[in-house]
Amino acid sequence: MLTVNKQVETIVAEYTDIPAEEFALATSFSDLAIDSLSVVEIVFDIEETFDIKIPNETDLQSKGFSVESYNDILKIVLALVKEKKSNE
Repeated sequence: MLTVNKQVETIVAEYTDIPAEEFALATSFSDLAIDSLSVVEIVFDIEETFDIKIPNETDLQSKGFSVESYNDILKIVLALVKEKKSNE
């Protein structure tokens, strides 16, 4: 079974030719040649894969999160997956 990190990495890798090793170094999705439409598709793919709902941007910002980079998305997913597991 793949870790959450590896699953997110695999999903994001489908939208760019940049090597996965460089994802964590990128400060934004544009650094990975990923446009805003692809970010929306990535969010949908992640929600489906993990059976979670990523809140809208305003709600995320109020909790100190954003969806500007790979690391941002990874933090959100890890938090939501942890929350989901604690509620099961």
